[in-house]
Amino acid sequence: MHQFSLDLRADLVEKNIRVTSVEPGAAETEFSLVRFHGDADKAKATYKGLDPISADNVADVIDYVLTAPANININRIEIMAAQQGFAGFNFVRK
Repeated sequence: MHQFSLDLRADLVEKNIRVTSVEPGAAETEFSLVRFHGDADKAKATYKGLDPISADNVADVIDYVLTAPANININRIEIMAAQQGFAGFNFVRK
Protein backbone atom coordinates (compact mmCIF):
# COMPACT_ATOMS: atom_id res chain seq x y z
CA MET A 1 0.00 0.00 0.00
CA HIS A 2 2.86 2.36 0.77
CA GLN A 3 4.29 2.16 -2.74
CA PHE A 4 0.82 2.27 -4.31
CA SER A 5 0.09 5.47 -2.37
CA LEU A 6 3.32 7.07 -3.53
CA ASP A 7 2.59 6.08 -7.14
CA LEU A 8 -0.96 7.39 -6.87
CA ARG A 9 0.33 10.67 -5.47
CA ALA A 10 2.80 10.94 -8.37
CA ASP A 11 0.01 10.31 -10.88
CA LEU A 12 -2.30 12.89 -9.27
CA VAL A 13 0.17 15.63 -8.35
CA GLU A 14 -0.83 17.83 -11.31
CA LYS A 15 -4.46 17.66 -10.17
CA ASN A 16 -3.48 18.89 -6.67
CA ILE A 17 -4.96 15.77 -5.07
CA ARG A 18 -3.30 14.78 -1.81
CA VAL A 19 -2.66 11.12 -0.96
CA THR A 20 -1.59 9.84 2.46
CA SER A 21 -0.84 6.33 3.64
CA VAL A 22 -1.84 5.94 7.31
CA GLU A 23 -0.13 2.87 8.75
CA PRO A 24 -1.19 1.95 12.31
CA GLY A 25 0.68 -0.49 14.52
CA ALA A 26 -0.81 -2.41 17.44
CA ALA A 27 -4.30 -1.00 17.90
CA GLU A 28 -6.87 -2.39 20.30
CA THR A 29 -10.07 -2.49 18.26
CA GLU A 30 -12.98 -4.85 17.67
CA PHE A 31 -10.85 -6.55 15.02
CA SER A 32 -9.27 -8.62 17.81
CA LEU A 33 -12.66 -10.19 18.51
CA VAL A 34 -13.06 -11.02 14.83
CA ARG A 35 -9.51 -12.41 14.68
CA PHE A 36 -10.21 -14.75 17.61
CA HIS A 37 -13.74 -15.64 16.48
CA GLY A 38 -15.46 -13.81 19.34
CA ASP A 39 -13.19 -15.10 22.13
CA ALA A 40 -12.96 -11.96 24.28
CA ASP A 41 -10.34 -13.47 26.63
CA LYS A 42 -7.95 -14.22 23.76
CA ALA A 43 -8.57 -10.81 22.25
CA LYS A 44 -7.81 -9.09 25.57
CA ALA A 45 -4.70 -11.24 26.16
CA THR A 46 -3.15 -9.90 22.96
CA TYR A 47 -2.74 -6.50 24.62
CA LYS A 48 -1.92 -7.64 28.16
CA GLY A 49 0.81 -5.43 29.62
CA LEU A 50 0.63 -3.02 26.67
CA ASP A 51 -0.85 0.42 26.22
CA PRO A 52 -1.86 0.03 22.56
CA ILE A 53 -3.13 2.79 20.31
CA SER A 54 -6.88 3.08 19.89
CA ALA A 55 -9.20 3.67 16.98
CA ASP A 56 -9.67 7.20 18.35
CA ASN A 57 -5.89 7.77 18.19
CA VAL A 58 -5.89 6.77 14.52
CA ALA A 59 -8.98 8.90 13.86
CA ASP A 60 -7.23 11.93 15.41
CA VAL A 61 -4.27 11.48 13.07
CA ILE A 62 -6.56 11.09 10.06
CA ASP A 63 -8.41 14.24 11.12
CA TYR A 64 -5.09 16.10 11.16
CA VAL A 65 -4.23 14.79 7.69
CA LEU A 66 -7.60 15.92 6.35
CA THR A 67 -7.45 19.36 7.94
CA ALA A 68 -3.79 20.10 7.22
CA PRO A 69 -3.19 23.24 5.17
CA ALA A 70 -3.95 22.74 1.48
CA ASN A 71 -0.32 23.30 0.50
CA ILE A 72 0.83 20.29 2.55
CA ASN A 73 0.80 16.64 1.48
CA ILE A 74 1.69 14.06 4.11
CA ASN A 75 2.96 11.05 2.19
CA ARG A 76 3.03 8.54 5.01
CA ILE A 77 2.26 8.34 8.72
CA GLU A 78 3.23 5.30 10.76
CA ILE A 79 1.51 5.25 14.17
CA MET A 80 2.67 2.87 16.88
CA ALA A 81 2.21 2.45 20.60
CA ALA A 82 5.11 3.86 22.59
CA GLN A 83 5.90 0.30 23.71
CA GLN A 84 6.04 -1.03 20.16
CA GLY A 85 9.39 -1.16 18.42
CA PHE A 86 9.97 -0.46 14.78
CA ALA A 87 10.27 -4.16 13.97
CA GLY A 88 6.66 -5.30 13.72
CA PHE A 89 5.83 -7.30 16.82
CA ASN A 90 8.66 -6.14 19.07
CA PHE A 91 6.84 -5.07 22.26
CA VAL A 92 8.04 -4.07 25.71
CA ARG A 93 5.37 -5.30 28.12
CA LYS A 94 4.84 -3.80 31.57
